[in-house]
Parts: sequence; structure tokens; C-alpha cells
Amino acid sequence: MAKIIGVDKGGISYRLGIKSGDILLSFDGNPVKDILDYHYYDGMEEFVMTVSRGEQITDYEIEKDYDESLGLELDESMELTPIRCKNKCKFCFVDQLPKGMRESLYVKDDDYRLSFVSGNYITLTNVFKEELERIVRLHLSPLYVSVHTIDNNIKNQLVTNPEGSKTFEKLKFLTDNGIQVNTQIVMCPNENDGEVLLHTLEDLQSLRPMLKSVAVVPVGLTKHREGLYPLIPVDKEKARQTITLANDINKKYGIFVYPSDEFYIKAELPLPNYEDYGDFEQIENGVGLVRMFEYEVDCALNEVKKNKSKAKVSLITGESFGDFLKDYCGRIESKLKGLQTQVIKIKNEFFGETVTVAGLITAGDIIKQCKGKLYKNVIIPSTMLKEFTTTFLDGMSVKEVEKELGVKLHICRNGEHLVQIIAKL
Repeated sequence: MAKIIGVDKGGISYRLGIKSGDILLSFDGNPVKDILDYHYYDGMEEFVMTVSRGEQITDYEIEKDYDESLGLELDESMELTPIRCKNKCKFCFVDQLPKGMRESLYVKDDDYRLSFVSGNYITLTNVFKEELERIVRLHLSPLYVSVHTIDNNIKNQLVTNPEGSKTFEKLKFLTDNGIQVNTQIVMCPNENDGEVLLHTLEDLQSLRPMLKSVAVVPVGLTKHREGLYPLIPVDKEKARQTITLANDINKKYGIFVYPSDEFYIKAELPLPNYEDYGDFEQIENGVGLVRMFEYEVDCALNEVKKNKSKAKVSLITGESFGDFLKDYCGRIESKLKGLQTQVIKIKNEFFGETVTVAGLITAGDIIKQCKGKLYKNVIIPSTMLKEFTTTFLDGMSVKEVEKELGVKLHICRNGEHLVQIIAKL
């Protein structure tokens, strides 16, 4: 149930006489658990809304247009407080963080609601019959689910939660009831690769078309693994084997398996074409990120009116994207005659050299490796910063880094934004 703290005078609820202080109990007899219940029924046309005032309970039979709002404001108890993860995954990145970082980085969520709202990956190990039925009733689709393997023995070893063995059963229930899912497999060499991966993909394809995609990503290992389960990184040969396996599956069933960009970089193989990524449903998993960035750069260059520039720009990125960024900067320089760009690839000393992505670069590593080497204008990707903030992973702010390096930092969101930033300098 939810306390009503505001009633829009232009909404249906106001006309029904509902007031602030009333309690919203249920919709169609289903208790109101959080804001998702309200938003779902606010978009429905016919339902029964039950409200209490003191000891009086009233059922309101609602008939409205789908875009006509109930006009209620609910108290903060209805906001989505993340459900915590109950697993002890052998490859969990949070467990590989060094001590002394900001507390929020150590929080593990495993919340089916945030999977729907924000695209967070979940394991379904804390989702049971009641939650599964609620997902179907509210049509929380699509969801993003970490599978890792369908082999129950290996799954229990990797996830350390017996409920993990029921993932496929839960996925089948969801897909059979109209819920679309995108899935991921964190591939750990000698654990869930090779034949185990093949069998997992064979099983997952049986859930199509409601299962939209499978992203295969290499396990991320930092240097802070003291006392943790021994895992080895994906090497060139393993990356090539995985890409070949994925290609064979896709030839057999149609494209639904997507190795992440990192696999192709490790394998030293060309990335698939832009068109091969479909709707880019797994881009947050690093699937198609390079091709999307390239596409955005090329489109933005077609819109640039000027053809000359006196700007000198340094660009900071991770080792895995560095060579691609140099290529794109060359295209920009060809358009803007006189432009000088400098791409600096940061070696990740904070997390370890096996971590090569830009999103895990710290301010400390940037300062250490770039001081005295940069042009006045410096571009960094927004993924280096905590979302909606100007703070790096190690707690330093953009302003602090600017002061330390004596530069102006420009925060770049994507390929289009990169061209726009440079064109204005």
C-alpha cells in the first residue's frame, strides 16, 4: 500500500474525491508494492482501484483513455530501493575492487525491477513464483538476465547459489508468457567455455524468438584477487575459438549470439559490420560499441560545415579502444584541415593491466601517465565518470584533474559528440 501525498486537480482521482493522506491499497485486487504498479495501471483503460481513508475502504471502477492519468503522487516508500544480490559469483567484479573506494561501488544489486527500468543484468536467483507472476502481470519486458551456463553443476560452482540451477526454468516461464529477454554469458576459460558454452547456446536458442539475444563477454579480472577463486583471462586463442563457436551457432539458427567487441580485439580479428548488430540490444555489454561509435563519427562529419581548424586536442582512452580512436581522429583531421589530435592510451595500473576498457580508468592513472604530455584541450569519455556526476572511480573530480594537469577536460558522450566538441574548438 502507498500513502497518497498529492492529487493533480486535472486528474481522474481528484474528480473521484481522492485526497492527500488517503492510502492506495491495490489495483484489481493486487497489492501496490512499488511505483511500477502505479505506472502500469496508470496506462491501463479499465481496472478497479482500491483506496482507504481511515477505516473506510472504497473500490473505484476506473474507465479512462490509456493516456489519461490518475494524477496521484505517492510517498517515497514507493520508490525502487535496489534488491541486493545473494550470490557469491566466482568472477564478481565487485569482489575484485581494492579497499578504500566509495561505498556505493561495493553495493551489488540483483533487482528484476531495475532490469526492466534501467537494463541492469539480473540472475533470477532471488526471483520466485510470486515475482515471476508479477513480472508477467505487469509485463515488465524486456528483462536482462545473466545466464553464464545451463549446466547446473558448473552454474552452482560459479554462482554459489543453488537457485542458479533454476535459471532456464524461470526463463522458459517468462518467455512462454510473453516476456522478452536479452541474456549474457560471462565466459571464464576452463569453466563455462567450449562444449559447455555450446550446449548453453543450444538450450537458449529454444527460447527464441522471445529470447532476443545472448552477449558473450570475457571475464574481467583485476589484480585485486587475493584469496578468490583462481580464474584465468581470455587469451587470443580462446577468443578466436569463442568467436568461431558463436559464428557456427548463428549460421545454424540465425544471428542471436554476439561476442563482445573485446573478444574480437583479443583475437586480433576484424569486428563485424555495423549492419550485423541488428538493433544493438547489447551495446551496454560492449557489443557493437566500436561500430556504433564509428557510425556516429561518420554521420556527424557529414554535418560539419567548416573545413579548417587550428585546434590541438588530446584524447584519453583505454588500451582496447586506442587504435580505433586514432583511426577516427584521422578521419576528423581529414575533414578539418589543420587540426592536430593526440590519442593517449592509459595502462590501467589501478586495477591491473588485464583491464583495458576506458570506463575503468582512474584519475590517478591519468595524472601519472599524462602530466606534461597533453594539449590544453583534452577529451575523455563520459564512461570514466560516475553516472550523472563529474567524479572518477578513485574519487577525484574533473576540476581536480584539470587543476593537476593544467588542462581543460571535455566530457564526450559518443562519436557524434566527439565531432561536435572538436569542431567547436
